[in-house]
Amino acid sequence: STGLQNRGLGVRVPPLLPDLLLGVRDTEKECYRMAKTSPGQFVREVRQEIDKVTWPTRKETTVTTAMVFVMVFVLMVFFFFVDQVLSWGVRLILGIGA
Repeated sequence: STGLQNRGLGVRVPPLLPDLLLGVRDTEKECYRMAKTSPGQFVREVRQEIDKVTWPTRKETTVTTAMVFVMVFVLMVFFFFVDQVLSWGVRLILGIGA
């Protein structure tokens, strides 16, 4: 399929953002194209990038996970009480269960 613009549907493709903002001509578009790399080169580059990552220690991961669980529990209790107060207010206004 060659796209909607070639099917007689009258669909126009907008210019690329760099073209729109910078007024880039066709001859200048070469700098925006990505270089073709082989699969082997790609894997080597990925490994190099992974080596740059600073991975968290086991202690940092454990502490962060514990804090997530604590915050979930605190918010659960908070929203439970908010729900109870709102429920009480609606019952009071509507006179349900009085």
